[in-house]
Amino acid sequence: MNSTGSSGRDEHCDSVTETIVAMVADAEDIDVLEVPPLWDVINPDALEAVFAPSKRDSARSRVGHVTFSYCGYEVLVEYGDSITVSLE
Repeated sequence: MNSTGSSGRDEHCDSVTETIVAMVADAEDIDVLEVPPLWDVINPDALEAVFAPSKRDSARSRVGHVTFSYCGYEVLVEYGDSITVSLE
């Protein structure tokens, strides 16, 4: 489980939560259906809301990150020019 990975997420494809689960499944070499539920460690709806496009202030660029432990990995979700998900 000492694998590291990173994924730039296409805003029009997978959600942040789907990307996290898929990355853990890939790192563990298991099917996504075998990965424990993400909601056991973080609220997926809240995580999606944090990184959702802002309708109110689209002219300002948003920056930030969320870090949490999941399945033995430290998950880092960063928002800058794009959304990036990393496992360590």
